Amino acid sequence: MKKIFYIILVFIVLLSVLCKKYKTMKNKKIQTKKYKKQNNYIKNDQIIQFLKSPIYPKSVLIFEYNNYHLECLPGYTKYFTDLGYNVDIIIRYNNTNSMEKFKPKDLIRIFQFNVNQLRGREFQLKKKFRLYNYSLLHTTKKNKLYKRLGFFSNPKSLFIVHGLDFLNKLGLQKFILRNHVFSLADYGKLNYINPNYFGEYNLKFQRNRKISFYITSTVNRFYSYLIIGTRNLKNKLIDFEIHVTGHSHSLSKDIIPKDLKKYFYFHGLVNYQKLYQIIQNTDFIILNLYRHNKDDTLFRSSRATGSAQLSYGFYKPVLVEEIFAPVYKFSNKTAIIFKNPNLSFAMEKATQITANEYTKMCKNIKSLRESIYNISLNNLKKALN
Repeated sequence: MKKIFYIILVFIVLLSVLCKKYKTMKNKKIQTKKYKKQNNYIKNDQIIQFLKSPIYPKSVLIFEYNNYHLECLPGYTKYFTDLGYNVDIIIRYNNTNSMEKFKPKDLIRIFQFNVNQLRGREFQLKKKFRLYNYSLLHTTKKNKLYKRLGFFSNPKSLFIVHGLDFLNKLGLQKFILRNHVFSLADYGKLNYINPNYFGEYNLKFQRNRKISFYITSTVNRFYSYLIIGTRNLKNKLIDFEIHVTGHSHSLSKDIIPKDLKKYFYFHGLVNYQKLYQIIQNTDFIILNLYRHNKDDTLFRSSRATGSAQLSYGFYKPVLVEEIFAPVYKFSNKTAIIFKNPNLSFAMEKATQITANEYTKMCKNIKSLRESIYNISLNNLKKALN
């Protein structure tokens, strides 16, 4: 009995030693993995690279903390480079897609970050931001981080406000007086600088054989008029298609009647290059705004629809309700203007436009874009002087 007891005891001791060794080895592996990961993290930390990088003469810094509004980035960058500035851009990881077709590339540097890489470095970043000729906050809203980065205390700060309805809460009065606060639409309240450059593309003026419409799926919008218009075209045996992008389910397969589904192509949330490809291949952009929708009225007084910028940038005529047309500088030469809520009339008219009339409209939008570019560039030039 004693012999068996000692054998069991020895076995337990050996097992205990082996378990400890295994645990130690496992911990070492975990630590090594963590160390490698940390080293890799430091190696790929582009904020460290940014802090160590030299600032070229006559440089602007653009900072975008959010994962949206990146469609505006190439346009604003273009204005600065056209004025002879070098541009350094700080954006989140995986957001460089919007700058893919930007030229000239040698005037810009892009540094990517994740939120953790900013923590504890605000003071260093603030000091560096002040060394630039100008620092542009690409999306301005209430955020303690922007204060810690020194944007509101730096006299060389520039701001883009995407919604004027909360302008009073931002405390930018001294910057507004210097014309250092920009808006995307020409409301006469802020310095108007509209970004409508998306990169170098081969833009066409020819209409497709099958008429193609583009519309975004956005929250708090009416889509019943689009369905009425679609049914009208179907009943008149007109060949057409509608392309839809956007993360919202306000306009989705679920709300389209069964007999109309074949006219719709739902692309969902796409990256910028895919979006631009879709726009290039469509004929008309629908600005789905109506005067009787309370949320839509903001796009007459304080906000700007991105669909208008896409129209300017890719020379695509729009379908727009008459009360919104002058806000975005559209006329009968560049748009099919309809009375509220007769989108159906505008969709039918779009299908009846001849190839020559369509080409003329596209060329008129090209002229409109050039006019907006010159106004915006001069407005920026005055602000920087």
